Amino acid sequence: MWDTMFFSLLLNIGLLVLIATLLTKIPVVRNMLLDDRHSLWNTILLALIFGMVSIISTYTGVRAKGAIVNTRVIGVLAAGLLGGPYVGMGAAVIGGAHRYLFDIGGFTAISCAISTFMEGMVGAAFSRHFKSGKMSKMGIFILTALVEAGQMAIILFISKPFFDALNLVEIIAFPMIVMNALGMIVFLSTFDMVFIEEDSKFAEKMRLALGIVEKSLPHLKKGLHSIEDMEEAAHIIFQSTTSVAVFITDTQKILGMKKGDEFADVKDQVILKPVLSLLHQGQPTLYDWADKEDPLHPKLKNYLIFIAPLMGGGEAIGSLTIIVKKNWLRPQGNLEFASELARLFSTQLELSHLDYQKKLRRRAEFQVLQSQVNPHFLYNALNTISYVCRENPDRARELLLILSSYYRQTLENDKYMLDLHTELHYVMNYLELEKARFEEKLQLEIKVEEDINCMVPSFTLQPLVENAVRYGVDIEGKCHVTIQAKGVKDYVEISIEDRGRGFPEEIKKKLYRGEKYGGVGLENVYRRMKSIYGEERGLEIESSLKGTKIILRIPRQWRGKNILCEEGLL
Repeated sequence: MWDTMFFSLLLNIGLLVLIATLLTKIPVVRNMLLDDRHSLWNTILLALIFGMVSIISTYTGVRAKGAIVNTRVIGVLAAGLLGGPYVGMGAAVIGGAHRYLFDIGGFTAISCAISTFMEGMVGAAFSRHFKSGKMSKMGIFILTALVEAGQMAIILFISKPFFDALNLVEIIAFPMIVMNALGMIVFLSTFDMVFIEEDSKFAEKMRLALGIVEKSLPHLKKGLHSIEDMEEAAHIIFQSTTSVAVFITDTQKILGMKKGDEFADVKDQVILKPVLSLLHQGQPTLYDWADKEDPLHPKLKNYLIFIAPLMGGGEAIGSLTIIVKKNWLRPQGNLEFASELARLFSTQLELSHLDYQKKLRRRAEFQVLQSQVNPHFLYNALNTISYVCRENPDRARELLLILSSYYRQTLENDKYMLDLHTELHYVMNYLELEKARFEEKLQLEIKVEEDINCMVPSFTLQPLVENAVRYGVDIEGKCHVTIQAKGVKDYVEISIEDRGRGFPEEIKKKLYRGEKYGGVGLENVYRRMKSIYGEERGLEIESSLKGTKIILRIPRQWRGKNILCEEGLL
């Protein structure tokens, strides 16, 4: 008897697996299973589907001692686990009602109907636990076995006479508990393939999106301001997907587009109109319908338009629009892809905006530094020139030309980086004016190795040399300034040294800590050096009672040069 039951149950399980396989191939069913927010319509349909599975199990069961040995528990229990509480209850009502009507007045009609409803309730109760991935295959086996054991208990309590019920349970309990528990694992594994395939598709779409963003990064650095770059970004998306058209817009116009032959005859403004009308929603949108008078109406019979906003500062600053050909697959996947791609693009555009703001800050710092030309220096220089005019007019004219050149450099130069020799030329103009003022009291020593050169931040050396002239006076009232540039491995080491009374230790500590100490030029140079070359490349200050030496280390070949060129700082 057991052999017949085991074989019958095995055939029933095979039939249910075949049904499950067919169901997972139907897009509508796949969509309903994947949608956790089951609408009323989806809930009703899923309850009907699993209720029908339960009914099929009843019909294909084998009779034994006035009962039906079947796999009905698989349908109703799976309904609750996969579809949620309402689907489980709906399938249980359908399956239980059918079981009672199938054998009205039968020996186990009422008990089996009640147990069927109980099985659906158990599936509903464990739905959240199952969907959260906390239930293993062994857990599913045990749960199904316990539910079937519960059915045997209900038969014993309700079916009369008791001894007939006991005899029935002794015969059917073991095969139904074991085979249905195993069958539940196989049945659910079939549906698992839906989720596994969907995860695989999602992972593939994410890899594709990340690959597109990686290729588009160079074109997103300028934000939505470069038409050429947006054209290239649209071209990259078009080549990387099966789309028939790709558009990137701001809030007013198309910035970049790539169209295949299918949309070559569609005017740009025709596409732009629905995009801009939906942009304010700030949500990814599927556009698949238009009035008959709309030029897009004929196209929407065969194509879908996915519109995803590009966000910046919490609001839509543009859109990414992808047009694809209709197929039997659900459009939700393409909408999610467009949404994720737009989100990644938005992140990069936000970063490009931050980079732009950083560039503006650098420009502002540079202009502030240029504006720090000491008015006392101008006053002293003009006084010196007026004094020289009386004794040596030719020398006075020469000094005026030097002063003019010096101020032209400090006030009109907008280059962020200069080669070392150009920067030294400007420094020498400054020193020439100071030398005319101090005469023999100012002694200069320039030591620059032959054939050595590098790019240095503009207006970096002059503030340091000015500090050496102002504070480097020794006890004899003389000022000795040494400027040296030499190669050290991959760096050019530039130093400005004086023989004054030393650099105050407290000011040095405040400078290194980034605190304000009252100075401007030295602090600006220090911050610029760290900003360009990194935290470890600020200024090195060596100071004692015999003088101060400030050292800068500039890379011979600096990769940041190209970045500054792109930002317009070079």
